[in-house]
Amino acid sequence: MTKRCNCPPAYSAKGERLACKLRHGSWSYVADAGRDPKTGKRRQVKRSGFATKVEAEQALAELVDSIGKGTLAHDERQTLAHFLAEWLTEKERNGLRPTTLRGYRDHIDGLIVPLLGRERLRDLRPTHVEQLLREAAKAGNGRNMGPASIRRLHATVRSALGTAKRRRLITFNPAVDVELPSAPRPRVQPWEPAELGAFLDSIAADRFGSLFELIAATGLRRGEAVGLRWADVDLARGVLVVRQQLVALSGAQPPCAYCGRQHLGAAFGRPKTASGEDRTVELDGGVVGVLMAHRLQQDIERATWGAAYSDHGLVFAREDGTPIAPERVTKRFAQLVNAAGLRSIRLHDLRHGQASLMLAAGVPIAVVSKRLGHSTITLTSDTYSHMLQGVGRDAAERAAALVPRAPKAPPASACDRPIGDQRGTRNDSGPPRER
Repeated sequence: MTKRCNCPPAYSAKGERLACKLRHGSWSYVADAGRDPKTGKRRQVKRSGFATKVEAEQALAELVDSIGKGTLAHDERQTLAHFLAEWLTEKERNGLRPTTLRGYRDHIDGLIVPLLGRERLRDLRPTHVEQLLREAAKAGNGRNMGPASIRRLHATVRSALGTAKRRRLITFNPAVDVELPSAPRPRVQPWEPAELGAFLDSIAADRFGSLFELIAATGLRRGEAVGLRWADVDLARGVLVVRQQLVALSGAQPPCAYCGRQHLGAAFGRPKTASGEDRTVELDGGVVGVLMAHRLQQDIERATWGAAYSDHGLVFAREDGTPIAPERVTKRFAQLVNAAGLRSIRLHDLRHGQASLMLAAGVPIAVVSKRLGHSTITLTSDTYSHMLQGVGRDAAERAAALVPRAPKAPPASACDRPIGDQRGTRNDSGPPRER
């Protein structure tokens, strides 16, 4: 326990340095925190800036107590940038889904590290996180981050710092109690059935026609559709199983599990959500027929390419059998919509359209949620709440019809009432009463 001030040093008769007795300066302490679990080296905890010796002693007592209980937080002198680099590497090593990993990396490299990367973990406070979110929301920063994007950025910070807290690197998570902007889920407006039918008829001869037909009829995500394998499709039973997806990635991609090469801008991975993985999706007869015809055409391409055909087992592939880049699918969809002269929508709105058709047909929302592979039924309800009003009214009418009730007598008309009870008419009692 030492005191630091600007007074000249004073010593006792034995030559020991005496602490200054004036009420100025600050007190500090140094404590042994045990061995580092990683390096095995002794660790010291230094704290300073206490106004009085009593405050320093109280802080030291709390530190000793936390060491004894095993709850001591020690950031190992790590900056936020250093910790996030290790955190991201571990996430990737543990098999985090590629799309989630890409989102984390974009947030960390593009915003978190440039703004807060130099901060020590132990020095982070909620004000730092709030500053990060304010900077991200500023107009003109080139990112155009709305409320939903801000909430995703905050989720990345909260998840990373939650790991730091569990590892006893910090005592609390400064991202937990941060106020976030409200982000109401936008109302989806997919095509009406007539518009969808016109589109599907217009693309029947296009190479991507069967792909868009499948998405519209099943609600598969883009990556799930272009990553679908014939081994996961049973045309005889009319079902498919979603086991993987093809996602767009920047930078280095992992080697392909089928050919061992890297595919530029894309890689295979697990479906977006755990609930969407290995889910079974039933097919209607029309889609089964479309897929049968598509498979015959693919067999012709395989025979044409011969030994040069790179078979990945995909339902939808390029002419040589290699995967189709997801962005190419989106671009082709926009071209076909424009050529058909229809209202412009996103490719993802075909998925929303499938959900709206099922809800309009009275399919229970739990079934719709499972078919789409949503993480929770709440997500389905929030996304399509405006489409559930008519469905709920119809369900209420059908439920009420099951309850037997005695017939009700028709209400009496004005002519059936006694003369004295007829409102607004002249009788012997005087002028009509006003209401």
